[in-house]
Amino acid sequence: MAQHHRNKWHNITEISTWVGMYEGPYNFGPVQWSDFISVQNTISETAKNGFVTKVKFTNNRNAPFEGTIKYRVADKNNKELFTETKQVLIQPVKGFEYEVAFTNYQPVNEKIFKVGYQIIENNSTASISREQLYLADKQLQIEVASEPKPAVENKIKDVFTSIPFQNQQQRGYLGKRMTQNLEERLLKLDEEGTLDGYLQRPGHHPWAGEHIGKYLETASNVWRNTHDPRLKKQMDRMMYELVNSQMPDGYLGTYSPDEYWTSWDVWSHKYNLYGLLAYYKTTGYQPALQACKRMGDLLCATFGNNPGQRDLILAGTHVGMAATSVLDPMVELYKYTGEKKYLDFCYYILDAWEHDNGPKIFSSLLATGKVTKVGNGKAYEMLCNFVGLSNLYRVTGDEKLLKPVLIAWKDIVTNRLYITGTTSSHEYFQEDAVLPAGKKDNMGEGCVTTTWIQFNQQLLAVTGDFKYEEQIEKSIYNHLLGAENPETGCVSYYTPLMGNKPYTCNITCCQSSVPRGIAMVPYFTFGNVKNVPTLMMYEPASYKENITTADKKTINLSLQVESSFPENGNAVVTVSTSQIATFPLAFRVPAWSSSFTATVGGKAYQGIANQSLIIDRLWKSGEKIKVSFQMPVQVLAGGKSYPDQIAFQRGPQVLALDSLLNIEVLKKFRLSSDQKLVVEKPSGKSDTALLPSGWIGKQAYTVSITDKKSAASKPQLVLVPFADASQTGGALKVWMPLIIINK
Repeated sequence: MAQHHRNKWHNITEISTWVGMYEGPYNFGPVQWSDFISVQNTISETAKNGFVTKVKFTNNRNAPFEGTIKYRVADKNNKELFTETKQVLIQPVKGFEYEVAFTNYQPVNEKIFKVGYQIIENNSTASISREQLYLADKQLQIEVASEPKPAVENKIKDVFTSIPFQNQQQRGYLGKRMTQNLEERLLKLDEEGTLDGYLQRPGHHPWAGEHIGKYLETASNVWRNTHDPRLKKQMDRMMYELVNSQMPDGYLGTYSPDEYWTSWDVWSHKYNLYGLLAYYKTTGYQPALQACKRMGDLLCATFGNNPGQRDLILAGTHVGMAATSVLDPMVELYKYTGEKKYLDFCYYILDAWEHDNGPKIFSSLLATGKVTKVGNGKAYEMLCNFVGLSNLYRVTGDEKLLKPVLIAWKDIVTNRLYITGTTSSHEYFQEDAVLPAGKKDNMGEGCVTTTWIQFNQQLLAVTGDFKYEEQIEKSIYNHLLGAENPETGCVSYYTPLMGNKPYTCNITCCQSSVPRGIAMVPYFTFGNVKNVPTLMMYEPASYKENITTADKKTINLSLQVESSFPENGNAVVTVSTSQIATFPLAFRVPAWSSSFTATVGGKAYQGIANQSLIIDRLWKSGEKIKVSFQMPVQVLAGGKSYPDQIAFQRGPQVLALDSLLNIEVLKKFRLSSDQKLVVEKPSGKSDTALLPSGWIGKQAYTVSITDKKSAASKPQLVLVPFADASQTGGALKVWMPLIIINK
């Protein structure tokens, strides 16, 4: 059976995945031609801002196809400017390719177009369609200016700062996942589905407006890291159309005037602020900043405590936490403009929290110490507010803002955090230690995972405390990467610890958030802690930074990290400098590591878990530091939700059993809660021979079962990192009813 998503337009760059606006419902039907004919299109620029569209068909089976392709060019208001229809005839030969080229279109006055086509089979009603935005050549060449500096400096100076994204390159496990995020997710974006609510208001879904802002922030971060020209053209095109859809009064939502500021309208403005500010910070493109100022001005005029102004609490759901989460980008708007009215608006939000109808973020946390007592307990929206409150503290230095943030963080880590670095079930914080992890529990919402990382990012910057980096690392290596299929780029909205991951490529809030989280990884790899350059993660990578030595010299520093992390804890770090100099170089010693040693110049330095190992010496260019640490397998208890069950963690990675890697052993051992198995603790030594061809990832570990009936054979369970499990559709188990015989 084939799965068909019946939206008006489909992104058919890859037929095996479904790209629409939202997840489900789906209709099921018989296999049709689009299941074995793949279709790709290219738009090539020609003279005088013209363009030629070509569509290539590839037969992936020995089946014929006859049909028509109807091509259209329309303006941004959907007025047709050009149409053309051509016949398609594909031979019944696997691998047969057929290309259709349409007439060169020469624009007269228009600068932005909709380019689309519909392919219809002659002998049925089966069809697929695609439409994308296309900008005239000069609009695609948006120049990148120097990176703009904030107009307002933070009162609280950052203790940790990451190096610029463009000065680092990941080459290992993280690098592979980041590349897949670009290739399989961003570059295959359903552009029409992401922007159509702005092209023709009102949008067709309440959440339609949030996706373009999330995309622009994600794309800006990825482009800063990669400078991929394909992504630059795509993000320019998307940004330009968004800015040009803004109403004269600054409104940049997807609602009709009679429904302004209802439902998720402020929420969409929040993400447009995020996206356009990120684009501005990346390119210096002033129209993006001006669009943000117009949005900010409109919000300031519309909401407040003055006569004639609206109540922001009533402009969104979840006791106002959705609308008030606009706090964080409004803080950023203040930072990059210096206009005090935006700061005043931020303090209005804090006041609104404590209104009779507000979520009581301050008072509830200070009185109870529990996030479950704030508002209605909705995790995503509440975490967004914590991110904004942390950012406001950094800008203002207002000490009263920090205490509730720290209370919330401690409560989540102590009582509500899954071992894979996420929180929430059915999108809400649950009671203490209640952490159900099955598919039916809707746990680990992708938006929550990404926002939890953002929350820890704020606190890491403020304090430089490695406990926040530890939480970020846990989330990245487990729940964040586990939510995006490394092969297809499809994303699971909820990512269970028990059962298969329900990957889809439809655009939902989480399908937009998870790529956003992955694009943030360069914030956490290498940076400065208390002005000391510090290696935070041990993936193979390249880093460049300018540092100031003790004698006030500015030199160029670069690090080349060679390792197989997270497969093992051995790394060689080559230090290159523009001149011989004395300065400190630090290494974060992870909390999960043991026997951490760094050796250079014949001297060994011992590290202490969860602290910084600082080597302060005279450095010569080309010197090598050998880093070695153990990643012992830890046995984790199932707690209140999974009593008498255990899970395994190796280094930062939680391990999982994938049913498709254990077909034979699962025929005999069900691993159900009524079947206790006695097993040996995993050695932590990987055996890649256990993985099937095409598996993305190089880690597999075995657990030997002590079976009294066949003690000599010792059947083995194969475990893989949770982030890799279920990539081929297998059901996974993190919590297992096992008894360890050699703890």
